[in-house]
Amino acid sequence: MKILARYIIFSLSAIIFFSCTGGDLMLYREKEPEPEPEPEPEYYWLLESVDYPEYNIQSMQFRNDFILTYNDADSIIVIDNDGGDYIQVDYKDKFFSFSRVRNSSATSRTSDSLLIYLNENKQIDYALHVTNIETFKDGELISNRRTQNDSTVCKYNAEGYMTNMDHYDYSGNNNSLSYAEEYVITDGNITEVTSSAGYHHIYTYDKTAYIQSASYVYEMPLNTISIKSRGGCWFMSSLPFLSAKYLGKASVNNVSRTVIKKIDRNGAESDYADIVYKYVLDENNMLSTATLSGVVNGQNIPDNYVSKFSHFGKDKK
Repeated sequence: MKILARYIIFSLSAIIFFSCTGGDLMLYREKEPEPEPEPEPEYYWLLESVDYPEYNIQSMQFRNDFILTYNDADSIIVIDNDGGDYIQVDYKDKFFSFSRVRNSSATSRTSDSLLIYLNENKQIDYALHVTNIETFKDGELISNRRTQNDSTVCKYNAEGYMTNMDHYDYSGNNNSLSYAEEYVITDGNITEVTSSAGYHHIYTYDKTAYIQSASYVYEMPLNTISIKSRGGCWFMSSLPFLSAKYLGKASVNNVSRTVIKKIDRNGAESDYADIVYKYVLDENNMLSTATLSGVVNGQNIPDNYVSKFSHFGKDKK
């Protein structure tokens, strides 16, 4: 009888022990913490390339497609123009430089240098442009002749917007002024640009926040038919690449329409162009395409006159 009682007690104890070592005891055991999920990377976006319409309207500004390369500070260091210039950009403390080789052979080389000096607000104060022709014989440099030495001066208002840009054919000679642009700022937008080349651009804006890449679209401020009329002035043709950081405040909204007036010798204005812009953004809210429509110098802009933009993302760290 005692043996049976002991057996029953032992069996009950075993049942209790094994049942308590199961799931019930897990209620009192601290669980391992779940691993923290990896944070999603945060990106910002830089313009990489622009493909312009293949059709060239003679009465408008025209540019080659280009690809941009940046340094770690997100400043442009290479401008690779398709079928055109390969421009290198070097940065110093108070100035930076553009350089390119225009022509090169075994006996000669033509090169351009553009030295761009900044004011205390990191805006372009003035730019010096020089062109040199080097001559070689048997691989040795025998002469270095400067053929061009012009300059451009920029002026700004108290709010930081550029108001004037004056170009001189001979650096240091104030009597050699050959080109000028004047800007009107209204409600934070560049609403008018008048050039000594005889064009008056009048801009209408939408209510959307400014898209920096749109500065490369035709007939925007700093990328106009007036600039084209300057021909060999390298600083003028480089303005869109400088506008993002160094030419004062950008407009706060986007151009929806440009009306261009031609100014005759007596100051009278006549209709030259009326252009409407349509912008499409990609999934990252960056500019994907800009389509132009309207009339330029009596010629209709073709259907699907589209500039295409590509951007690449950089991780915010």
